[in-house]
Amino acid sequence: MDYLKKFYLYSTKDFDQFHRKAFPNAKKSTYHSFEQSLKRVEKIYGKKLETMNLHFLKDPDELWETLTSSDYTQNTIITTFTHILKLLKLMDIPLHQYNKFLEILNYHSQKRNTQQNEDLKEKLEFLPTYQDLREVVKSRIRNLNDNIEFSEIKHLLLTAILTLSVPMKANNFIGMRVVYEGEKTKENMNYLVNDGDNFTFQYKTTTIKVNDPDLKKLIDMWLTGYNPTSFLFISNEDSKKPMTGKEIRNSIAIATKDIFDISLTPMDLRSAYMKYLIDLDPDISQKIQLSRILGYKNTDRLDLHKII
Repeated sequence: MDYLKKFYLYSTKDFDQFHRKAFPNAKKSTYHSFEQSLKRVEKIYGKKLETMNLHFLKDPDELWETLTSSDYTQNTIITTFTHILKLLKLMDIPLHQYNKFLEILNYHSQKRNTQQNEDLKEKLEFLPTYQDLREVVKSRIRNLNDNIEFSEIKHLLLTAILTLSVPMKANNFIGMRVVYEGEKTKENMNYLVNDGDNFTFQYKTTTIKVNDPDLKKLIDMWLTGYNPTSFLFISNEDSKKPMTGKEIRNSIAIATKDIFDISLTPMDLRSAYMKYLIDLDPDISQKIQLSRILGYKNTDRLDLHKII
């Protein structure tokens, strides 16, 4: 691997700058994601890149096994491996060597997709209907009293947003800020816009108005009586920082167990919603629009929810 020697002393920062020069018109999120993947490699191996002589690139199978032995999710591992492929391209390694890594990625990506599809079929057999979920949540909101505790209203709000509005991916709510109409917002950030009478979720590529009156009532209660910060979700009364992704997922698991008597993940709630949509038999243009709103590149994921 003599062709890699000139990169042996490159740090994460060096590769980040190299990446930015190679792709000058990429989005900030693309740069950030690439850099985070390299930092993730450093964390997994417990060494800085400039001290590793790029030895993690010697064997793609060994690299994959090392990544999968970490605590990161399958999606994060695949993202990391994808960025390593990008790194290989940046370093202009020989095609035959690059293809060895590509084969590993393709194999495990296809394996993951197959497993996800099987898991989805199984989930759809026991998931409550979306309409039933909505009615249970709406009933909870209507029966709230003034003495509801912080944790209870926080859990209920997270679940309500994923059932009484379009259930976006949970990571959209990490660090989400509350702003008032007319306030400046930053690119590539998610916001809840409060104009005094209405609430609107402003995601990076989609804007969704809160139309359900029960959800509007709950959001108003949360912001005026429980959460004085500029973040939509905080973990406790004294917190000044937003909830982490793990905290959000845990909160939803606790809330759904209490509300529905079955612990559901954000993806389970999205699956129930997508099954509800596909049962309405949308045409292809509607499917494309729905897939875009839900954060998918095409309609394949939506079509998986057809009755089998």
